[in-house]
Amino acid sequence: MAKAVRFNGVSKKFELRHSRDQSVFDIVTKAVGRNTDDVEQFWALKRVTFNVESGETLGIIGRNGSGKSTILKLLSGTLKPDYGSVDVEGRVFGLLELGAGFHPDLSGRENIFLNGAFLGIDRQQMESLYESIVAFAELEQFIDTPIKHYSSGMYMRLGFSIAIAVRPDVLLIDEVLAVGDAAFARKCYDALADAKRDGRTMLFVSHDPILVRRFCDRVLWIEEGRVVQCGSAREVIQSYLQHVGGPTVGEEHKQPAGDEGGAEGILLSEVMCIDELGNNTHTVSPGSSIRIRMSYSCKSMMKNVVFGCSLSRSDGLHVFESSSEDQCRDYGLDSGFGQVELLLGPLHMGPGVYNVSVGVWQVGNEKQPLHVLRQVLTLYMGRSETRNRGAIFMHSRWGIKKEEYEPVVEGNLAHIPQPDMTTLPYSLAWSHAPESLQMGNGEDEYLGSGWYPVENWPPVVRWIGSSACAVMTQDVGKGTLVIRACRPLHREASADGRVLLNGQEVTRFRLSGMDFEDLAIPINPVAEPTRLEVVIEVDKTFVPDSMGIDPDTRELGIAIRELRVE
Repeated sequence: MAKAVRFNGVSKKFELRHSRDQSVFDIVTKAVGRNTDDVEQFWALKRVTFNVESGETLGIIGRNGSGKSTILKLLSGTLKPDYGSVDVEGRVFGLLELGAGFHPDLSGRENIFLNGAFLGIDRQQMESLYESIVAFAELEQFIDTPIKHYSSGMYMRLGFSIAIAVRPDVLLIDEVLAVGDAAFARKCYDALADAKRDGRTMLFVSHDPILVRRFCDRVLWIEEGRVVQCGSAREVIQSYLQHVGGPTVGEEHKQPAGDEGGAEGILLSEVMCIDELGNNTHTVSPGSSIRIRMSYSCKSMMKNVVFGCSLSRSDGLHVFESSSEDQCRDYGLDSGFGQVELLLGPLHMGPGVYNVSVGVWQVGNEKQPLHVLRQVLTLYMGRSETRNRGAIFMHSRWGIKKEEYEPVVEGNLAHIPQPDMTTLPYSLAWSHAPESLQMGNGEDEYLGSGWYPVENWPPVVRWIGSSACAVMTQDVGKGTLVIRACRPLHREASADGRVLLNGQEVTRFRLSGMDFEDLAIPINPVAEPTRLEVVIEVDKTFVPDSMGIDPDTRELGIAIRELRVE
């Protein structure tokens, strides 16, 4: 695929001037044109290299001052690199700063044609686009007013409307949508989704990881002018959130909600997950091994101390627990600080979100622990790249016997890298229903009340409100109801709820984390195809707009990607 953007070894510096106390000599030298201020060189970018394919959307994330906006200004041509090269194929339109590219003394109408001239679009073509630009911006009443009288939101409306209408080859967006009202911002996001479907190349800068993940194919993480990581949106955003201590990853808690005890002479503090390479992580792959490391502080010498650890799936299923009593019985601690490690693996859990709880007690007093940290750490278990599915992961090997006397041909089990938990290799239930899911001929027919229309997030999902209903058919030989769902905008809270089958509650669930997981619910087998009414309810909904993370004003429960009986 052709490269739309090529950034090759780019460095950019600025001069920062610092004023100091001035003597009479300084005043005289300034009067004759010499500047006596202290000058500091600041390198905003340091040998940055990346490419963007034609039709791809690249997100750029990083802290304030990391160099994100400088990259977009170099691409738009408003800045030139000191070293390296910047190449962009086609016409570029940048929404970089409010008012950029506008003349304040000209009206909105005149600035529309001025921007067209900047882009090399003749007046006749801009006249054909004029009505759609004004209508999208909703500025009919103010279009002949000098834009120096516009509010920041009106600047953004006009700039975005021009950008969408002229259909540039490369669109640059730098956080300007944040100044718009919620309704118009939602309109902009819909327009961006359309542009993405049309194959437009976009570079998107935002501090909101949810928006970046929603729109971007890949993400570039930049810190202090250098590229830290560039790759899939899921992997880079998760690494970035772990680095900056974002609330959507399970990191150590000094005082978690499940903190119990700690006043009996010993205190558990930092809890970490260490991967096979010795790195602190929150994502694990099926078949890998990890170490759970607990730090503690002991006020005085203690005898017969036992440390424990348990794992539970986010739907409440108790997966595993272990204690040091069997292997380290009669263990004593001196006063001071120390660490305890538990080696787990190879891990055979299926994909999903798992919570780690730890505790410490003395032999024989497990029911009266000295200190407990419940759900202190969250682990995200990835999905295997193979077709294997289920609540547990098992290494498997198939053999095919072609003829009676020929040897069995066995397939090799390849190394399993960190998988993508958000992308499925097969079609979605509400796009093309598989044979195991018979819910009518169309979405309106088989989905009950409480469902919102299909949303290209990505991935394609349906949201529910506080409650939603689906009508399905359970075929003979099928005995598990599977709901593939997540609550990506939950922040620190989990999504708790229940599932009713033909009016009877069959399970309660808890969802947390940004990735989809399967809620597998056993159901009674049937002797003939049977109609099922599945109701999904959540205890507490949320409105993204009220949380300040999305202009969406709907009352939302959870996002559901797939519903099936297997």
